[in-house]
Amino acid sequence: MIYGDSLHIDAQVKQSNSTSFPCVVKTISDTIIKIECGAQLNPDISLTLKIPSMNILTANLLWKKNDEYGCQIDYTFHPAVIKSMMERLDRRRAVALA
Repeated sequence: MIYGDSLHIDAQVKQSNSTSFPCVVKTISDTIIKIECGAQLNPDISLTLKIPSMNILTANLLWKKNDEYGCQIDYTFHPAVIKSMMERLDRRRAVALA
């Protein structure tokens, strides 16, 4: 189930063979996160995703389309966690409320 679509949450992504790169979380579901990242990520290497105010998430890349990547995280988000994250961190939501 997709809980957050068309988001803009600033984050960092890192693979074991690289440094951290900025990325933007665009969609969150219970086990999948879609990110946008200008770096070329290797689909054969797992990654870590750091979203502010959250534990570091480990994920595997499922697909790539242009600068967007589908990442399968290692566990399932509870809907309340996703709701809280969107309310606190989504820049589009913050701009709309201002």
